[in-house]
Amino acid sequence: MKKVLFLFITAACLFQLNAIAQKAQVGLAGGVSLSNMYGRLDGLDTRGEARGGFTTGLLVDAPIGKTNISFQPGIHYVQKGSYTTKTEILKEADALRYIDLVLNFVHHIGNKNKTRLFLGLGPQLGFNLPSKKVKIEDGERSEVRSISFGETIAEDYRGIDYGANLLMGLRFKNGMFFAVNYTLGLRNLVPVPAGDDKLRNGSLGFRLGYFFSNTPKEKKKKEK
Repeated sequence: MKKVLFLFITAACLFQLNAIAQKAQVGLAGGVSLSNMYGRLDGLDTRGEARGGFTTGLLVDAPIGKTNISFQPGIHYVQKGSYTTKTEILKEADALRYIDLVLNFVHHIGNKNKTRLFLGLGPQLGFNLPSKKVKIEDGERSEVRSISFGETIAEDYRGIDYGANLLMGLRFKNGMFFAVNYTLGLRNLVPVPAGDDKLRNGSLGFRLGYFFSNTPKEKKKKEK
């Protein structure tokens, strides 16, 4: 309940940012994710098989003064995890689900009235959602059990995740944009590490989105 309340307040703040910042714009984005988990378990390096998912979210672009840099907070639903087994007839995966809060600082390159390149960087905080261990055998998908999150040896993974987000893309003059991002997980998700045990998330995202204009129609006509 606390997580739901926190996320609700965060989303409300994003909308308020658009209201109080004269040049800020609200945007919606959606796309696909390609995620994996990597680290070291029982003294051996480990890396699962990457699995695809989808992502969708809300973000705000707030220019900082008269610079080409903007503050771009966003809240995104992201499917993560990895295949723990992957053969021709059997696939087993940890299908993790997160709400990611990302606080990017974005640098735009080029004229704002034309297509522009942008690069971004910022911290990421992930809140776990109900997740499952799934199995696909001979094309039939089934849910094995729910994944548990916590800080004891009985759990599968630690809950809250955090890391760094790298971003680049193209922003078109009509408000649409295409972005590629990579979220590098920095938190060890092993609930009770033994020795140098560690496991982290990594997720590559491809998003298509749109920023809604906040310029009055009358002003647009004058600018033309």
